[in-house]
Amino acid sequence: MARTRGSIELNDAVHPQLATPVDVPSWLELVREVEPLFGRMPDFEATLVTKIEERDAFCVRSETQVLGGMLLGGTREHGWIRWLAVRASARGQGIGQRLVETALEHMSAANTISLDTFREENVPGRPARRLYVRLGFVPGPLIEAQGAPRQRFDWVRG
Repeated sequence: MARTRGSIELNDAVHPQLATPVDVPSWLELVREVEPLFGRMPDFEATLVTKIEERDAFCVRSETQVLGGMLLGGTREHGWIRWLAVRASARGQGIGQRLVETALEHMSAANTISLDTFREENVPGRPARRLYVRLGFVPGPLIEAQGAPRQRFDWVRG
């Protein structure tokens, strides 16, 4: 059964869950898929394993693979979505939206939740930007993050 939320039809089967060590190989396939857009991500596996141990890694799985994943960070007062990606073959199913909603719930004590994403001129990154705005994030300053041009977005509770 699907339901509509905003302008996206969400599949009720899309349920982000805490990632486990079993998810690592499939998640790394997703990392390799998005590297052309995100840039090189050295040491990602070590970061992923740490975030799984800290219970700050969420994913949406099919029976055979991770379809989308998200890493969280920050402090209790100011949370961060540190990394979020969805496989190209799984886009348009509400996975990104459900992951962001999970972040907002998981970081319920945070007054502000921030993320760095693609700038407007990055055409493949525009769907992510639209998603963040639709969910209440506000575009902020243009920055350089890990050697790449990005834009900060903030969501403020209240």
